[in-house]
Amino acid sequence: MIAMFVLVASMAMAAQAQTSGRTHLTANIPFNFSVGNQNLPAGEYAIAQINPASDHVVLQLRNKGGDSAMVQMTSVIGKGQENARLIFHRYGNKYFFAQVWVDGEGDGLQAPKPRAERAAEREMAAIKATSETVLLTASRQ
Repeated sequence: MIAMFVLVASMAMAAQAQTSGRTHLTANIPFNFSVGNQNLPAGEYAIAQINPASDHVVLQLRNKGGDSAMVQMTSVIGKGQENARLIFHRYGNKYFFAQVWVDGEGDGLQAPKPRAERAAEREMAAIKATSETVLLTASRQ
């Protein structure tokens, strides 16, 4: 009976380690950017899921200076990625964190579009300017 409990507990820990390892990344972000309603400075960031046991993925982006933001993500279906990457939307000189893709995973994670990004999108449309998608390579921790 005890052996069975130990086996089940070790399997659960292994499954959690695999799941939580999915979103432990580092990336150098060379520009100031927004995550939700927070503005973060350029720098090297650790990106990690802070609630690996939950069905609702919450990511934390934290730099070495202690600046951080958390955002609830939704799954987005795609094709397997060769490299881990972060995706930002750029409107003029404003950058917004949009997605995370992890190498070897078929699905990515998408951040909700904050009010400031929707406003920037409308401003760009009003002057007939285009937005840009910026891809940055990340690496697993």
